[in-house]
Amino acid sequence: MKIVVVNNYKQPGQTERAVQNIERCSGQSTEKIDFNEPDLYRRVVESEPDLVILTGSSALLSKPRTRELFQPEIDLVRKAKFPILGICYGHQIIGSAFDVPMRDLGQMLRGYEKVSIVKNHPLFDGLPSDLMVAESHRQELTKVPDAFQHLAQSTTSKVEAMVHRSEPIYGVQFHPERSNDEHPHGMMILRNLLKLIR
Repeated sequence: MKIVVVNNYKQPGQTERAVQNIERCSGQSTEKIDFNEPDLYRRVVESEPDLVILTGSSALLSKPRTRELFQPEIDLVRKAKFPILGICYGHQIIGSAFDVPMRDLGQMLRGYEKVSIVKNHPLFDGLPSDLMVAESHRQELTKVPDAFQHLAQSTTSKVEAMVHRSEPIYGVQFHPERSNDEHPHGMMILRNLLKLIR
C-alpha cells in the first residue's frame, strides 16, 4: 500500500516525528511531500497514492495569510480521487475545503482526552464508545460540513471525527498516530482505516 504524507509542519523535528509515528502505527512505509511543494496536486497524483494523510501543524487556518499559503492543499482535497485522512490541522484543511470556518478555543489543548463516538462506523471497529486519544490543537471546526457525517465529539471539540457521505475522506481532530501501549485506540483507528480502503 502506498501512503503519501502531506507534511504541514515547518519544524523538521515535528515532521520526522509525525512520519515515524504514522509508519509505526500503520505498519507501512510512507512518502513525504511538503505542503508548499510547487504544483502539489500533480505531485501527489504522480505518486499514485492508495491513501493521502494530511498532518497536523502549528499554523492557524483562521489567519487569511495562512489560508492563502495552504490553498493548494485545500484545492487538493476538493479535487482528490484518492482516499484522504486529515489529522488535526489536516482535519481543519478538509473542513476549509468544504467552507467551514475555524473557531479559536482560547487555549492550547494537549494530552490524552476522552472522545465519544456519536455514530457507529467501521473506523471504530473493536473500540469502546469512549476513546482515549492524543489532542494538540487550539482551533476547531465550527460545525460538520454538509457533505459529511459526524462520528465523534469531546467536551472541548464538537467535531472530533467525520467522514464524507460518498467519498473516502476522513477527518480526525485528534492525533491517532500518537499512540502507545497505554493508549492504543489511535493506532487501532489507523489500522481500521487501512482495512477500509484496501
